[in-house]
Amino acid sequence: MQSTTFSLGELLRRAADRSLTIPQFQRRFVWRESQVKLLIDSMSRSYPIGSLLLLDKKPELSLSSRSIEAEIRVDDSFGSVSGGLPGDANEKDTEAYILDGQQRTTSIARVFLNAHPKKLYYFDLMRMYENHQNGETSWIVVRNRGKHAPDRKDKNRLLRADIVLNQEKADIYVSEYIEDSEDFRAISDDSKERRVAAVRIKGIFERVRNYKVPVVTLERDSGVEPVCRIFETINSTGTRLTTFDLAVARFYPKPDLRILWDRSLEDHAVLKDFDVDGEHVMQVLYLITTGLESKYPEPTRSNILALDHDAIQNNWKRSAEFLARAYEWALLQGARPKTLPNRSVLVAMAAIRSTMPEEGAGAVTWEDSDFIRRWYFSKVMQSGASQASNYRIGLDFTALRRYVEDNIRPNVLEIKIDRQSVVKIRPADVRYKALQNLFATTMRHDLVTGDNIDANSDLHDHHIYPRNAAKKKGLPVDMLDSICNRVPILGESNRKLGEAYPDEYLGKLAASARQNGTLEGLKRRLRDCMIPGDPAEPGWPERFSLSNFESFCRDRADMIIRRVKGVVGDSLRVSPSTDDDMMEYIE
Repeated sequence: MQSTTFSLGELLRRAADRSLTIPQFQRRFVWRESQVKLLIDSMSRSYPIGSLLLLDKKPELSLSSRSIEAEIRVDDSFGSVSGGLPGDANEKDTEAYILDGQQRTTSIARVFLNAHPKKLYYFDLMRMYENHQNGETSWIVVRNRGKHAPDRKDKNRLLRADIVLNQEKADIYVSEYIEDSEDFRAISDDSKERRVAAVRIKGIFERVRNYKVPVVTLERDSGVEPVCRIFETINSTGTRLTTFDLAVARFYPKPDLRILWDRSLEDHAVLKDFDVDGEHVMQVLYLITTGLESKYPEPTRSNILALDHDAIQNNWKRSAEFLARAYEWALLQGARPKTLPNRSVLVAMAAIRSTMPEEGAGAVTWEDSDFIRRWYFSKVMQSGASQASNYRIGLDFTALRRYVEDNIRPNVLEIKIDRQSVVKIRPADVRYKALQNLFATTMRHDLVTGDNIDANSDLHDHHIYPRNAAKKKGLPVDMLDSICNRVPILGESNRKLGEAYPDEYLGKLAASARQNGTLEGLKRRLRDCMIPGDPAEPGWPERFSLSNFESFCRDRADMIIRRVKGVVGDSLRVSPSTDDDMMEYIE
């Protein structure tokens, strides 16, 4: 790294000749006016505003970038300052990326180059004289940009900010204002006091003109990964860049991954619905190109950024298509955008599926495979499971490849569960979403209306006993949030039930079914939704009274375990130490 400083004039010259650009992986300009004012005020007091971090451009490290978000109009006021800087007459500034400091650089350019697309910055000379020493920023004034941008406004009290760069012009304007304005009537007869006022304002302008901005420039041989790691470290937002963000910059302009990704989202609505990141397409693409040749493939950031440009161009569409198919398959497994248990396992499934014949000799049935479904749920139902690492994605891909090529089935993980642990499963538990999916795929009709439920249904996660029962009735909130007290129902039904209690609304459902002769249909819905008991029995709604809440949760835990057993089969292991009574029930 090399450290130096830019004078304000040099920084503005580089901004004006577009030699400073911003990598596309950075966010857009987002600063509020209050932040811009604070920055300019700090410069007027010679306060530090932090270093800029630059990376010199070079052919070996071409990043997609954009210009500073400022409508730069290089006029006489700027030219009189920049023209006197060393080296600018015959030399072109070294082009560089701004890795850190784009908000500050853009703000400075907008103010001192009169380059805001919609606003004008003025300095209130009277407030500078009266209030600057008190630490206020009120002397910086923002006005809407019109057809004209006069040097001065409000009877010469407001001086346009970029005029400050032209010392001669600025000094004249300050002197004229102090000598001619009625604002200084109180000291009009005191020439010494007027000179003091002029010196005070001109001194502020002088500090601005002489301001030095610290600059750190990375070595020219820095690669894309260390560059991005450094950016992440110093990035004030704390937002980690995705591999796709970096790939967009790394491979631009051939291919332009943003364009490819936008087309994929148009072609495959499911990817947009699930808010899929383009990184996952890159992971699939790596696996089907390079991963097939590796014993231990890992779609790491380094491996993806090392992909061949042509390989990306030639395999992008297929990778996106099969990733979309994987998400469509997940929909059939009960997943919804808010309840998808794990995205990474779908990457491995998409990659290996794309290598399989679609028809003819060697074609393999995949989407309807009960084994694949059992394997999938056994993975997402693991206690402590989370988004898989790149290493785990590689292992899943390798295991599925052996299954497809050699008919060697991957291991189906055991699921260890018992009644007590099910009662404790709440939204923060990674198994919660997996169970929501499992429920949705085995529930054919809405609990309340009996309407059909399919992959496109708008399902809500309904509290069977309302959550307000914790505050109003004293029920334990942890059990109210348990998976045992939740059931997927249609959004309209959820809104209709609101905070109703189950003994009330289930009682009404039973009474209506008896009256209409539809008890058998209600029984099927109750079984699908794992609601215990027989609605034909007298007193059935009393099972759902407040006093029976905890026994209801235990009964429903039993039903949930049985439902899991029906999907994963022998992979389920119930702890005999706590649930001996369950063993016979689920067999």
